[in-house]
Amino acid sequence: MAKKPILFIAMVMVSIVAILSFVGRAHVSQKKEPEKKNVEMVVPKERKEIKIVAIREKTTSPEKKPKKFKKKKVLIQAEKKPSKKKNPAMTDNSINKAQATKSSIEKVKKEYLGPKKLYSASLRINQNMIEDGRTLIDKKVTVPIIQASYDRIGFDSYLKQMKDMGGRLFVGDALEQKILAEAIIDYYHGTYSFSMDGGINNKLDGMALFRPREIVNETLVDEMLDFVRMTYGDKDLRCVILLPLDKEAAILGAHKEYFKNSGYDISQFDMVWGHYFKDDWGFGLKMEKGRLSKTQEIIQLDMILTMN
Repeated sequence: MAKKPILFIAMVMVSIVAILSFVGRAHVSQKKEPEKKNVEMVVPKERKEIKIVAIREKTTSPEKKPKKFKKKKVLIQAEKKPSKKKNPAMTDNSINKAQATKSSIEKVKKEYLGPKKLYSASLRINQNMIEDGRTLIDKKVTVPIIQASYDRIGFDSYLKQMKDMGGRLFVGDALEQKILAEAIIDYYHGTYSFSMDGGINNKLDGMALFRPREIVNETLVDEMLDFVRMTYGDKDLRCVILLPLDKEAAILGAHKEYFKNSGYDISQFDMVWGHYFKDDWGFGLKMEKGRLSKTQEIIQLDMILTMN
């Protein structure tokens, strides 16, 4: 009779050991399950350096009043009627000085007293403009910042036209002067979607890195900047469009041609303003105002440049 309780106790002990062993294996197996990973934007080890210039595509007309140019005394004296009496004491040296003064006056007139409203011109991008613009770029000639508004055609149309011209959208760090990622944009049934490509090495060749066009105050842009901040932190991030080098060169070449035909040099201007247009003839820029860098005087422009 004593054997039955002993056998019963032994069976209970074996059952307890088996249960504990099973629970242990299940616990170990649960620990070995792969953990879910958060998907993050790829951060390249090397980033292309670029200066982020605040060229705002959506802007307003200049509010700053131009400085008044005061005529120099020498200019007033030169406008007096010359005396009919000859001065017998005048030497060759004084004649040379008088000629030099006259030349200086003509230079002042040309630079500051040129036409305040330039002629009307309708231009279309061509190969000569591309070559002229490339020369300006290669020689590092001072060129004006171009501020143009897309209000009249809307952001959607502006973005599409820029993409058709080969333009691409990037996010850059203005403080470190670096491009961080490219925005891949899709547009379907009135809704934008985007993804950020951080692997931009060797993808910026042929782009006009020296003239980024900053885009501000757009919902799509704000969403992209917020997304990039999750990876790069609180930086001075900007959203910019880069055009192919030849397209940007052609725009500069067109401005050079327009100013030259009006008696000005492109390097005399530090800023020009206008707006984008879209009509039956194509997509382009209409430039309306320009500012002389030395006097800050505003000159009225009337140039239409079709870019496609």
